[in-house]
Amino acid sequence: MTGGLGWMYGRDLPLLSLTFARQINARELLARMGVDQNTVAVREPDDFHNELGDLLNVDGGYVVSAGHYRSWAWAWEHGSWKCVEDRALLLRASIGTAALVLHTHEKPGVVFQYAEEGRLVTGLDTTNDFAQTGSDPHRFDTEIQALGARPEEREYGPLGPDEMFYRLAENLGIGLPLDDLNDRPVLSGRLLPPASR
Repeated sequence: MTGGLGWMYGRDLPLLSLTFARQINARELLARMGVDQNTVAVREPDDFHNELGDLLNVDGGYVVSAGHYRSWAWAWEHGSWKCVEDRALLLRASIGTAALVLHTHEKPGVVFQYAEEGRLVTGLDTTNDFAQTGSDPHRFDTEIQALGARPEEREYGPLGPDEMFYRLAENLGIGLPLDDLNDRPVLSGRLLPPASR
C-alpha cells in the first residue's frame, strides 16, 4: 500500500469521479458541488444501499458519498461525472481554499484539475492528447518527471497513467479510506444534475 489512495493502485476502476477540498468539511463540499440538501444524511452501509442502491451507477443517479481524510474533504460520485460536466464545480469547491478533481473513465485517460481560491491553477488531461491548462499549467511538471513520466509523449513511467495521478494527489495530502466507502457510516446524498442537462 502507498499513501492515502493506496487501495486504488492496480484496481480496475472503470469510472472514478472524485472531488477533494482542503480545510472544509464534507457537508460543505457537497453543498458547493450542488447537492440536493433534502437527500443528505449520514447512512450506515446497509441503509445507503437500501435507499440509494437502485441509483448507483445509473446515468442521472448522481449518488455521492463524502467524508474526510486528514485536512481534506472528499466526495465520490457513484456513476456520474458532475465534477467534470459542471466546469464551475471545481472553482466553487476551491473558494477560500484548494480543491482537486480526479476523474478516470473506461476510455483511457485521466482528468486532474487543481484549483485555488476559485481559479483553475493546473488542469492535466490525458483523454485525447496530453493537455495542460490553467494559470500555472506546469505546476506539477517536476513531480511528474520525478515519477519517470513524460505524459506529452504518452509515457507514464512505472506507475502508469492512473496511478501517476493518484500519486500527485497523495503528494498534496489527499486520501480516501476504503473502509469509509464500504464499512462505516458515510455522509451521502444526490447531486443536482448540471444546469446543461
